[in-house]
Amino acid sequence: MLSGLRSFVGLGGSAPAAADTPNGAWQIQAPLASPLASPKRTSEHSTFRSRCSERNISDDAQAHPVKLVVFDLDETLTLVSYMVEENDTPEVVRELVKVNFETPWVDGSRIAKLQDMFEDMKVGKDGERRLLAILSRNSNGAEAVLRLLQAADLASAFCVIWTMPCRQAVPNGAFQSSGGTWTCFRPPLTRVHDHKADVLHAVSCNPATWFPQAAADKAFSNLSLSVENIVLVDDQRANFQSPYSGRQVCRYCKVARYDATYRSFGMVKNMGGIGARSAADYETLVMFVDNPSSCKETLELRCVQRNVRASSRKHPVKLVVFDFDETLTLATFFPEDDVFGERLDWDPVVLEEGSWSRDDLLRYNFESPYVVGSRIQKLQSLLAALAKDESGQSRPLAVLTRNESGAVSVLNLLRMANLDRYFSAIWTLPYSLTRPTGVFQVRGEWRAFEAPVCEVADHKANVLRHIVEHPLKWFPQLAMEDLIQSYSGLLSMTPESVVLVDDERASFQNNSESPAELMRFCKVARYDDIYRNCGPLNQMGGIGAHSDTDYEHLLAFVQSPWRYSQDVDAVVDIEDFAVVPTNLQRESLEEEGKKVLRVRRPKSLSNPELYSSPRGSALKRVSSSPSASPLWQCADPGQISQGLAEFDLVGLEGTFAPHDRF
Repeated sequence: MLSGLRSFVGLGGSAPAAADTPNGAWQIQAPLASPLASPKRTSEHSTFRSRCSERNISDDAQAHPVKLVVFDLDETLTLVSYMVEENDTPEVVRELVKVNFETPWVDGSRIAKLQDMFEDMKVGKDGERRLLAILSRNSNGAEAVLRLLQAADLASAFCVIWTMPCRQAVPNGAFQSSGGTWTCFRPPLTRVHDHKADVLHAVSCNPATWFPQAAADKAFSNLSLSVENIVLVDDQRANFQSPYSGRQVCRYCKVARYDATYRSFGMVKNMGGIGARSAADYETLVMFVDNPSSCKETLELRCVQRNVRASSRKHPVKLVVFDFDETLTLATFFPEDDVFGERLDWDPVVLEEGSWSRDDLLRYNFESPYVVGSRIQKLQSLLAALAKDESGQSRPLAVLTRNESGAVSVLNLLRMANLDRYFSAIWTLPYSLTRPTGVFQVRGEWRAFEAPVCEVADHKANVLRHIVEHPLKWFPQLAMEDLIQSYSGLLSMTPESVVLVDDERASFQNNSESPAELMRFCKVARYDDIYRNCGPLNQMGGIGAHSDTDYEHLLAFVQSPWRYSQDVDAVVDIEDFAVVPTNLQRESLEEEGKKVLRVRRPKSLSNPELYSSPRGSALKRVSSSPSASPLWQCADPGQISQGLAEFDLVGLEGTFAPHDRF
């Protein structure tokens, strides 16, 4: 689907404008005096580098060489995609090639570097031929993709092009014969789920149906593939695991995404491109294809201090703000209790009559099946350490999350895990008439209030900037004389004083009409997996879900963020260009597909561990203003939603909608 439409700007156009750690709890050791406490970075542009990974490979399969490298087109081979039409003039085609493929951030011709990389990839270390292919969700079809690649003199490197989804109006496949001639065909896309991971598994099972050259070319007719022989190079993390079947791409390269002021187009979101921001991408990818086992997948938190003025580089952190969904939780599940999101005095005892137990909610939301030990205890130790600065003074912690169930629901889930005591406030976006948007803690007692989310743009970067400028509006404790000493540091905050911990890259910078960016942040790793009894879930996360080093790095970063400096500005103004038509539209996708609904499997007599419990829908608050009572009154209890109907996760369709050019 189109994430946005941008027109070219023609000639003369201008760019648009803590408490003590419980006994026996996991302890954090952060050797801050050592420079090794900061992760090593080989390039100041490391945030823009492609990342290669091998995952879930058995010892026997590690010896399988890479025989097929499959590239996405949009924002992987291109920086942005504007398609070439058959009637475009040579002058227009040249400009389109430049816009699609050439980068203004790295010296030299990017097209020439791509050509060299393809040549290096075509032959493996054992001297065997290696195939290159295109698998793209560009809905203009294979002919349009081929036309763009031919215009850039890149098509000859590939043996086949497949496009998704299957469309009757345009060919979805094109293959190159040994003589260099391209012929269109229809690959068997209708026989597999509409997802790249499923397609690549189908290719590995029956390559002859996907490579028509097999009928005449002996090199293809003898082609034998397993999924371990395939590398997918893509800018969309969601393409590496199917939400339908759970199939994974075992070897992949994730191309960096970024927002930037690009040529004459103004701010362009979700750009990409191999080597667009770092020349190291080409060598990294060739080395990975030759030796994929050298890049084992790691799912660790990453911390960054960026664009901080020299005079502010060592300003202390005075406030740490956490996202909730897929940051504090691995995936979020709420019980089907009508008042779970309404009452501040909600009692988990009521769960005894429902399909969720207290232990179920703690296990599914917070405990990780990927590491040893209690993740809840590790979070408690981390939060206790973060709640005190180096001098022993209090450092407030807060939660800022985009959760329509409201602040009370988030609080009640944290309370069950004994995590609420470390936080001073919880705020939820967006504003809702049916949910409280804020709660704050006073000496162990939680109280509701209306956080001023309506006074600021609906983006976390803007909200945090507003908190820095107006702390009294977000922390009611500052109006209480007996508490002001504990929160006095909030009154002298600067933008560098705040750290946001979040699994959403988009939360760190707002490039809309209300621009804002965060100086210090931690990006929690995201991943897709078959989770417990839920089947395939996408966009999972969680601090420490896969690595205990997350806790150490986060604590070290909050105490010494300047050790993680990256003075790289993603917004670079580049010269305008001309001679382009004004009626072209960018081909693009949203950065991520929608989250698969968090649902447990139905209860089975043969497997008592399976339950029937979908995630509850948001409960509606009828009163339009907050009440001093713990109960958010509902005028008509019958109006409260009773939950979402269950459905089969594997049968989900339409998660990844096609993008059309108008």
